[in-house]
Amino acid sequence: MKHPQYNPALDNPPLTEAEMDELDQLLLSAATDESVMDMESLDGYLTALLLTPTLPDADVWVPGLWNSDDPDSSPFASGKQTKRVVQLALRHLASIDRQLKEGPDTLEPLFGIAEIPGSDDASDVVVDAELWCIGFLHAAALTPDHWNAMFDDPELADQLAPIILLGGDPDSMTPEQVEMIASSEARDALSRMVPEAVSALYARAVAARN
Repeated sequence: MKHPQYNPALDNPPLTEAEMDELDQLLLSAATDESVMDMESLDGYLTALLLTPTLPDADVWVPGLWNSDDPDSSPFASGKQTKRVVQLALRHLASIDRQLKEGPDTLEPLFGIAEIPGSDDASDVVVDAELWCIGFLHAAALTPDHWNAMFDDPELADQLAPIILLGGDPDSMTPEQVEMIASSEARDALSRMVPEAVSALYARAVAARN
């Protein structure tokens, strides 16, 4: 199967709320115990793709949506469903790309948000970027040479730490690292640091392209 490549020159309007719900449900319908991707993790996944000097081939990153490396694989019941998922994912990729180009500060990542019980302030919420970071690291695994260099760069270590902590496997962490993500308050603080990491990585990607 030859999946369509991302073309930033095409007119790709942002997904409507209904289309985001549709894509979320399609992804969840194809999920297995080994692979669960929803809109939060997809958003992180697509963001990571755009932070590389060269976007991976669609036949590499599209199967990754359902945790496969086979371009001919699809967990959906029909080719029509597969095509719809790819179409919607490409449009969301374009939306993230536009935000990054306008300025990383305009990026609105899809993080989990929960209201604080007992608070009368609607803006008083706890943010959790775990699923977003899991998706981000999943995409990073597609181009390990590039991302290993980023993760090993001491200049980026502090900025990338929140993504690694929130999206990493707790079983592979030290007790100190597990403690750093143990409370909702700690996860909220780390989650709010993720956009800064995206800004730093985007600057690196732009510099590498020029």
